[in-house]
Amino acid sequence: MSNIFINKKFFNGKQIIIRQLSKNDLNKAGDFQKFLNFLVKEDAKISRDSKISLKQEKLWLKKQVEEIKLEKSVVLIAEYNSKIVGIVNIGLGGDRRQHVGGLGISIRNSYRGIGIGKYLMEEIIKMVKIQLKPKPKVIQLSVFASNSPAINLYKKISFKKVAIIPKVLKYKNKLEDEIIMHYQIR
Repeated sequence: MSNIFINKKFFNGKQIIIRQLSKNDLNKAGDFQKFLNFLVKEDAKISRDSKISLKQEKLWLKKQVEEIKLEKSVVLIAEYNSKIVGIVNIGLGGDRRQHVGGLGISIRNSYRGIGIGKYLMEEIIKMVKIQLKPKPKVIQLSVFASNSPAINLYKKISFKKVAIIPKVLKYKNKLEDEIIMHYQIR
């Protein structure tokens, strides 16, 4: 956790602070819990469909801080007025998947479509090449097939569709296809 990345950037007239997750965030688990539970409440197209407890969030944060220290994970946070508006993380798989970085990203609804997601993804991909050991060869993500804005964003960043898994994600009581996308690290 030595190379702490902090940047201030304007998106749609709002100054957003982009920073790496740090040990100090262990004391802010409630902020992270509120962010995730807000996404659940708005019924965002994320894998989680139920609220998370403070205890669960504390465990996730602790694990992320440990993984960052071991150079197995990178997490970026976007904040506006000290409120979390976006998070992106890439963590290495284990054993035969240690060359694959799994990507997760979520942006608060009123901050989507203004460039924060694209910026976070571009920055975290740069960081992964330097900070993760071993350096991943592939970054993989999963997305709802009906989430066109996200898919279009991933394509702009050079992610390619590699698989469609039919009817495995449940959203609003309907089964949806899951798309797996890859980004090749050069």
